[in-house]
Amino acid sequence: MSGDPSFLMHTEIPQKVLIISSLYMPHLGGVEKYSQNLAYALAKTFDVYVFCMNTENQPLFRKDRTVAVHSLPCHALFNGRLPLPGRGAAEQLRQFLDNNNVSFAIIQTRLYPFNLEAAEILKKHDVPFIVIEHGTGHVRFKSRVMDGCWQLYEHGITVRWKKICSAYYGVSQAGAEWLSHFGIKAQGVIPNGINPAEFDSVEPNWRSGVGIPDDAILVTFAGRVLKTKGILDLLTACAQLDNPRLHLLIAGDGEMELLEPWRSDPRVHILGKVVHSELLTILKDTQIFCLPTAYPEGLPTVILEAGALGVPVVATDRGGIAEVVKDGETGLIVPAEDPTSLSRALQSLIDFAELRWRYGRALRDLIYAHYTWENSGALVREKILSHTIKQNHPKEI
Repeated sequence: MSGDPSFLMHTEIPQKVLIISSLYMPHLGGVEKYSQNLAYALAKTFDVYVFCMNTENQPLFRKDRTVAVHSLPCHALFNGRLPLPGRGAAEQLRQFLDNNNVSFAIIQTRLYPFNLEAAEILKKHDVPFIVIEHGTGHVRFKSRVMDGCWQLYEHGITVRWKKICSAYYGVSQAGAEWLSHFGIKAQGVIPNGINPAEFDSVEPNWRSGVGIPDDAILVTFAGRVLKTKGILDLLTACAQLDNPRLHLLIAGDGEMELLEPWRSDPRVHILGKVVHSELLTILKDTQIFCLPTAYPEGLPTVILEAGALGVPVVATDRGGIAEVVKDGETGLIVPAEDPTSLSRALQSLIDFAELRWRYGRALRDLIYAHYTWENSGALVREKILSHTIKQNHPKEI
């Protein structure tokens, strides 16, 4: 490609970019937040349109800041975690492509039936697209039968993906490596990120409004309340510590029945679903963030958010977590499903405030340097513009 930077300046910038994400905010989850933040980042340069399943009874068309969101009819299975496209969903995408000159599309994960159908439609309309992988392992259910059925489903749907798509990326290096399990070579990583401006004005002292003492050590868990996310391991670890200064905050919803035995404990605060602004305030007031997950994580947003606020993290090495939480440098890594090791790690940070400060500061510096949406958005913009250059100026490549 020409080394002259003015070459990019004179290249016609494509106007319309699609993001296909079966799950999108206000449905809560990592893919949803990633899709939304990527949409915001790309909307600084392009006209961005999101096509998603309407799992949350949203208007069929709405504006999310400057992003146009099309919510399509669906059947929301497993509490909306696996939506199936409803009647007319695919046709709405076809009509949009028939009536608009779309330059590029980004598809979030291989796992959802609509995403595969959208890829086939995009290919027929000659719209180039990439697929971003968010998983790092097979999802586990409550039974071996379900686990086996899911693995068959994932391998089966991936066979179809490999016939129509050759450009795959991971949200972490672990995600990119997971694709090799299916015989796919990833082209790189487009990491999850944070928007630094969101964290500049976050105020502490959330605890004062709920009556938690000023000298309490707050350990926070935020995310889906699932056994595979390690919530029971964390509760067990905190019980082993039996420290009167330790207060555990649990923010999120899901399998809330898991928490019933602890509801009467005055030092376990079950908050349920909280809005994002409140979560940041909670994290600002937190001494230790903990995610002892056994789930095949991509790169959890909440770890990046805790780190952006200088909060040290104790977590497992699942998925891309260890790419950010470097054991003994930016936090502590413990084995999954091991409450005793988790208890020891928490104790070490409870005992030494200087260690909490050092890990939290190092994690914050790492995230601000490498995990922002300005950086990730620029990576995607480069790929979109590069494709456009190849189409418009093939002789200069």
